[in-house]
Amino acid sequence: MQNYLKSVASGLLAIATATSALAQEDPVQPQTLFTNVHVFDGVNETRIENANVLVEGNLIKTVSGVSIDAPSATVIDGGGRTLMPGLIDMHSHLGVQMPGMLAVEGAHWEEIAANTVIAAERWLMDGFTTVRDAGGMSGKGVKKLVDNGSLPGPRIYPSGAILSQTSGHGDLRMLGMRNPGLSGVMDSNMERLDISHAIDGRAAVLAATRRNLKQGATQIKIMGGGGVATEYDPWHSSGYTLDEIKAAVEAASDYGTYVMSHLNQSDSIQRALEAGVISIEHGFAIDGETMQMLVDKGAFLSTQLTGTSEELFKLPSLTAENLRKLDIAREDMKNYFDIVNQYKPKQVFAIDAVLTNHIQADQQRAHEIWLFVHHFGNHAFLKAATSTAGELLQMTGDLNPYPLGPVGVIAEGAYADILLVDGNPLEDASVLGANELWYDAPPREGVDGIDLIMKDGVIFKNTLE
Repeated sequence: MQNYLKSVASGLLAIATATSALAQEDPVQPQTLFTNVHVFDGVNETRIENANVLVEGNLIKTVSGVSIDAPSATVIDGGGRTLMPGLIDMHSHLGVQMPGMLAVEGAHWEEIAANTVIAAERWLMDGFTTVRDAGGMSGKGVKKLVDNGSLPGPRIYPSGAILSQTSGHGDLRMLGMRNPGLSGVMDSNMERLDISHAIDGRAAVLAATRRNLKQGATQIKIMGGGGVATEYDPWHSSGYTLDEIKAAVEAASDYGTYVMSHLNQSDSIQRALEAGVISIEHGFAIDGETMQMLVDKGAFLSTQLTGTSEELFKLPSLTAENLRKLDIAREDMKNYFDIVNQYKPKQVFAIDAVLTNHIQADQQRAHEIWLFVHHFGNHAFLKAATSTAGELLQMTGDLNPYPLGPVGVIAEGAYADILLVDGNPLEDASVLGANELWYDAPPREGVDGIDLIMKDGVIFKNTLE
């Protein structure tokens, strides 16, 4: 009997050991094989013709000009379509997709959250598989649910609350609302919900930056100068002193990440670059000397070109003061395109759809693509919306929430964020939804030219079946 028990025990131990070893082995990853496609890789000006791309799990395993042996893969015949990286919007505000500041101030948090969920899905279904949120979202809400598969949406690089000086471009309180830094009372919905904070002084900037990082921000957004869409910040004004900007940069750098800043005037841009800001948002009134400084420092230019569109005057939420400032701004930005084309900074694609309803945001995304292509060309747009954007996203270092590979490229080891497009976007951006019209464009659901959308190895749209 003892020998029998020893034998049984030995057998059970062997089974347990084998089972443990099997459990430690990597599970088999599902594979998807795209055949008969022309690949825009996010970088080059020509496509890889008649190629095949193998996805394993959520990463791209192989890109080849010859057939790929993958007998267990699900095969998708591209039928000669263009396979390209998912698009990247480097200046989104998914958390405030509501028609105007009054709508946000009067809303319950549930309404704001629901609108964020709707916006996330609409961005994804327009082919944007990644967004960098430029203020208003933390990493603990909608992003968390998108990442775990509970909600459809793009990858999100959140900035947390917008940080602004009092009476800066991010001081979104109504005139009668109190400043909590002076009164201790928080009247504003935008501040209560960590969408935007008006804070002053080095210590307050440090504290707010660190709070954003605690809330899951992957980079920090500050307001470094005046803008058009707000009431109490003059267009020509600078925001934050050099020391205040340095405080945000130092706190972000301590976490291995960077600061992006809303800026337009050259003196404000120079101040930000001197402080260590590496992502210049807008920059419409930049001069040649400042642009050279930006290029020399290896910074990125992130401009939403709808700010230059005649259609902007139709924006429903603009007040008489906004329109007055817009007239001044349009004069200041008249040399912008010549300067960008001369100095050729690293550009990333930015939409900045904010405080609009969902149909208007759809229209703005399409018009923004058209404007970028119109002024800089198809390849410049595609690079800005894929590989160059991906390069800037990598600057989040250890805070990068997607560390397994790059985004914005079709390459071995990159995330499987893939579009199949019925046409060649290097020649015709309308296949990605580009539209010369803005508010006069008809409402739509998604982009007809995009037949397949894959994000993280998961297919969210497929009209080929």
